[in-house]
This record gives sequence, C-alpha cells and structure tokens, in this order.
Amino acid sequence: MNIVNLDALSVGKMIVLGVIGVLAWQTFNIQVINRGVYQEETKRQVTMTKNIYAERGEILDRNGVVFAQNLRDTGKAEDYSRIFLQGKLASQILGKVGFDGVGSIGIERIFDLRLRGNEGFRVGIKDATEHEIYGRSENVAEAKPGKNLVLTIDKNMQEIVEKALKDGVIAYNAPSASAVVMDPYTGEILAMASYPTFDPNSKNQGVGRMAKNDIVAMAYEPGSTFKVVTAAAALEDNIVPEDKVFESEGSRCWAWWKNNPKIKSDKAICDSHIIGDVDMPEAVAQSSNVVFAKIADMVGADKLYRMARNFGLGMKTSENLYGEESGRLPMPYELTRDARTLKTMGYGHALLVTPIQMVMAYAAVANGGTLMEPMIVKEWRDVDGNLVEKKSPVKVRRVISERTAASIRKMLYRVVNTEHGTARAVASKKIPDVIFGGKTGTAEKFNQQTGKYDGSHQVSSFIGFAPIENVRYVCMVLVDDPNSDKINGHAGGVTAGPIFRRIMEGIYYHPTLSPAAHALSLVKPDSPCKDDYVGMVANAAQALAKSKNCPVSFEGEGDRVVSVRRDMADSLSLVLKLGNVDAEKMPNLKGLSLKDALEIAGNIRMNVEYSGMGRVVSQSPKAGEPLRKGQICMLTLKEKG
Repeated sequence: MNIVNLDALSVGKMIVLGVIGVLAWQTFNIQVINRGVYQEETKRQVTMTKNIYAERGEILDRNGVVFAQNLRDTGKAEDYSRIFLQGKLASQILGKVGFDGVGSIGIERIFDLRLRGNEGFRVGIKDATEHEIYGRSENVAEAKPGKNLVLTIDKNMQEIVEKALKDGVIAYNAPSASAVVMDPYTGEILAMASYPTFDPNSKNQGVGRMAKNDIVAMAYEPGSTFKVVTAAAALEDNIVPEDKVFESEGSRCWAWWKNNPKIKSDKAICDSHIIGDVDMPEAVAQSSNVVFAKIADMVGADKLYRMARNFGLGMKTSENLYGEESGRLPMPYELTRDARTLKTMGYGHALLVTPIQMVMAYAAVANGGTLMEPMIVKEWRDVDGNLVEKKSPVKVRRVISERTAASIRKMLYRVVNTEHGTARAVASKKIPDVIFGGKTGTAEKFNQQTGKYDGSHQVSSFIGFAPIENVRYVCMVLVDDPNSDKINGHAGGVTAGPIFRRIMEGIYYHPTLSPAAHALSLVKPDSPCKDDYVGMVANAAQALAKSKNCPVSFEGEGDRVVSVRRDMADSLSLVLKLGNVDAEKMPNLKGLSLKDALEIAGNIRMNVEYSGMGRVVSQSPKAGEPLRKGQICMLTLKEKG
C-alpha cells in the first residue's frame, strides 16, 4: 500500500511539474520567441484601421455654376452621394459615378483620379462591441480632397441648345438630334448635347443609348458639308479657279462614264435638281454633287486625302472627349481602285467622320485657316477655389491660307443668303443684323445588308457661322433620320438648319450671352426707342429715354451705357447695361483677339478696320488718345511666332 501511495504521489508530482513546464514554455514562447506575433494579434483584437474619405471634387461651368458635387447622406463622412445639381443638363458630358464612388462614364470617368483625390488612413481603438472609441483614434495620413474641374461649357448656352434639340426632335419626328457650339479662335466647346438624354441622379434608370454623345461618338458620312474640304483643296493648290464655270449636264444626273468606253457603270452621280452653268461658289450654294465630283477628279486622290487629313478627319481630336471615335478616311490608293469612289468623296461619301471633326474643320475656316484642338477643360482649382492649372488653346496646324478661308466664308454666305441657297430657311427674322453663313448636309445611310445607300434614311446636318465675318460662334446641328412632312423634309436646310437658327436666336436674345455689340439694329424707324444710348452717361440716357417715351431699365454697375438689348419680357422696352468704358478716350486693345477688340470698339460705337490675323500688335489711335465722332480705328494683328 505504501509503495502504491508513493507511486501515485510521484505521478501526481510529475503531472504538476509537466503542467508547470508547459505553462512556462508557453509563457516563454509568448513573451520571447513569438512576442511580435502575439503583440500583433492583441493589437488586431483591440484596434481597427479605417480609410478616411477624400471629398470628390466639384464640376463647374465656365462661370462657376456647379454641375456636380457630393452630398452626405448621413453624419458619417463616408456616406455620400454624387449629386448633379442641374439635373439632366449636360449629363452626356458629365457622365455618372458608380456605387463604388468611381466615375463610370463621361468627364467623371476620364478625370476620375484627379476628381477623387487621395484617401487618408486612421487607426482607432475598439470596444467589446466592435465600435470605435473616437477619443482614442488617430489619423495616420490625412485625406486630400479631389480637385475642382471648371469646364468650358456655359450653363445658359447648354440650356438653349438642349431645348432646341428637344423641340427639333419633336418637330421633325426624329429619333435623335445633336449639336455643339464652339469658339473658333480658342477651340472652347461652349455647349454640346444629344437628345434624348438621361438623368444622372437616377439610381434606377439605365442609361444605354441615351448616354452616348453623338457629337464625338457617331461616325457617319458627312455628305455635302464635306464640300468645304474639297473646295479648300482646289483653291489652296490653285487647281480650280474660283470663277471657273462648270457647264450644265442638261439633266439632274451625270453619266460620268459615257466618254470612256472602257468603263461600264450604271451608277450616275445626281443632284436634287437640274443645275445650270455654275462656278464653284454657286455650286456650294446649290450644293451640287455633280460639280464637286468633277472638282474632286481635278484635285486628285493624293491632294484631297492630304487636305482632309490636315483638317483632322479620320483621327481623334482630343484625349479629353469621352467615347470619341476616329472615323475612317480612305487612303489614296483606296480612292483610285475604281473610277467612281474619288468622285463620290468629293461630295462627302466614301468616308466616315465624327461631328466634332467636322465642326473643328469649319472652325479653321472661320478663324482664318488654323486647326484648333477642341477644349472641354478650362481650368482646375483646389477645394478653396485657388487656381491649380489653367488650360490654354492649342493650335494643331495651319491648314489653309487666310485667303482661301475668306473665299470659302463668302461661299458659305451664299448658302444662306441667296435665292438658290439650300439654307434659306436658316436666315433669322428675329435677329436680321446677325448674318449667318454655313453649309447643309444630307447623307443617305448605307445599308450593310443590301450593300446600297438607303434613300429613306438620312443623316441631316448644318454647320453654321454666326456672324459670317468676324465669326463669334461655330455651331453644328445633326438630325438623325428626320421624317418631316415638309417637301424634301429630310434635307439639312429644313431640319438641322432651323435648329441652328433657334440656337443662335436664343444666344443673341439671352441677357448674359448676347454679344455687347449686338444692340439697336432691330428697332423700327418709327419706334420711340430708336436712339443710340451706347456711350451716354446713365443720367443723360435716362433723361433722353423719358423725353422720347422709351421705357428703359438699367443693369450692371458703372456710370456709362456700354450696351443695349431689348427686354425679353417686353419687346418695346430696352435694357441699358452700365459699365465704366470711357467713350472719350481710346481704349488699349493691344494683346487682344480680334473678337474681343471688336466687342470693346462696339461698346463705344467705333468703326474698325484691320489687317492680319491673331492678336492686336498695334493700333491707331493709340491708347488714351481723345476720340472724335466717326473716327476709324486701324488695327494690325499678328499670330504668335
């Protein structure tokens, strides 16, 4: 029994010693060998890490109107929604932000990284219920908010464009329409839209086709708007004199193969009506396919291709336009595979372009021959509104001479303002002092299944200048598949053209958009408001208006009237805008663009003559010199470099 008790006692001691040994080893393991591992595990159980939300930057129009900003749904910084304050307006430009806070389409996607900013990092202590104890938390890295993006878009002009497109789609029973308005001297896009559009605030609406901005994403055959490129190639290389007369074919169509027995074809080139003997300007006015097919033949494949490429056709225009397509410009060897393709390219078939490419080409004609890169970004600012980066206009290349550009502008004047012009419906009765110019286009869609052009489906367009000289705006309108009840109701001159006119009327009527020089020319001769108030001091202008029973109101600050417009609410009343322009002394115009110099001169009713292109390098009278009534200002302009 004693032996048994001793053995049991020994076993018990061994067990106790074993437990002590295990505990000692485990303590040694925790405190010495794997100390770091267990420290990290302990820290993990009582601490938490969290990203600090970086406020997404705002998107604003050129005047500081906010398009998009973040709204916090709760008191927590990370619970937010992207809110588009102007609703559907400019949604195809702005795009949308996904549920993960990342830009999914549009500007929001292109500039996602700069808008998003950099998230911060916080380490905190959590309690037994896994909630953060904020008093014991610490920010390891602070969040850096995203930059604010200022667009070149003007919110007021965007509204005018989108309304005109909506009205046009309804009026012409079209599935969609698109438009863009730009400054030809800088390349700034002032408004751009397609209709129908979508609501970026909607959580449920699928955007689909409505998110597509056709101005940059639609590749189509330009039709007759391309005739400007053909004309430029003919004039720039002195291949076809402007006054060369092309004899009439005596019918609507040209059997171009009839004098070459080696060619077998039954595909005549046709006009919409019989055209008599015409020169190039009249062929542009009447939009003759036959004449421009002949001109293309005379120019040749190499030179026509080179001119189209120099105008920027067949390539993307910018890296900042979401969804932009390149189009397709056939190589010279493709144009000469048969005897017809080059001829058809002369009037805008056989190639694919985008509307933005065409409007930039026309802008080059408007500004005197220089291709500009389209601008959608004006500047970047930080969260406090300080300027971070300012974008400057980018000149791509000189495409044509000033002389060629001036000749083409005269042709585009005839399209709108002569008896046989295809865009007579574009001329405005509301603003007759603003003379438009432009070119119509009506291109039949190519049916891939039949391998033929479908005469029942067209893309109609109009690209116009306002005004035709000293162009302030270049605007393109595109109507997809219009189905109007009017005679020839699908043509660009009676569909896209009137939409262009309504856009320009909206701009020139708008109190903040209307150019300062556009004033009293619409007032009837027998109107009590026929007097010229520009340049008068405010008190004198008010006294004169009262004596003539002309109802006037004033806006702005200053002691002198700098511009006049009609009151939109009462067409018999005038609104006199006040400023501080000194009408008695010559202002300093050096360094200004021609457009800005003309506007300042218009404010003091001074006639201007100028030479050259670019910015003002000299002026007469000199700045500060006294002005005489009827005095003419002479400006010399020169491009940088």
